Amino acid sequence: MEENRNSIILIHRRVLLAKITSGELSVMPHITHVAFGNGGVTFDGVDDRGRPIYTEIPPKETQASLNSEVGRYPIAELSFPVDPPTTARYVTTIPLDDLPGESISEAALIDVNGDAHAIKTFLPVNKSPGIGLTFTFDDRF
Repeated sequence: MEENRNSIILIHRRVLLAKITSGELSVMPHITHVAFGNGGVTFDGVDDRGRPIYTEIPPKETQASLNSEVGRYPIAELSFPVDPPTTARYVTTIPLDDLPGESISEAALIDVNGDAHAIKTFLPVNKSPGIGLTFTFDDRF
């Protein structure tokens, strides 16, 4: 499993993977949504040009949810890129009029039961009214 500082597969999912590969589970809940939040960074002030400075908050593998969820959207597209072949790519869109004024800085893969499986944080993306935002979340193993 590939991980970096700001993207992690949660313990909840690792437990399910262990149980399904050992035969204790026969079906693993599939990913159906991406949740978005505004709690993935800390504001550290402004630079000498007046631009905001943020620090990404690395997610913890023990988290059960985002730090501050503001919306959840169904997966619109699923694909399996050839390189690397251990990736499931989920694409979803925040509609034009949803979450106006939010600064999106965290996302989570959510299963059919509403449980989070992976979280990533990133620098804020400001959601303006009348603009849809499409996000791609690569789930790499």
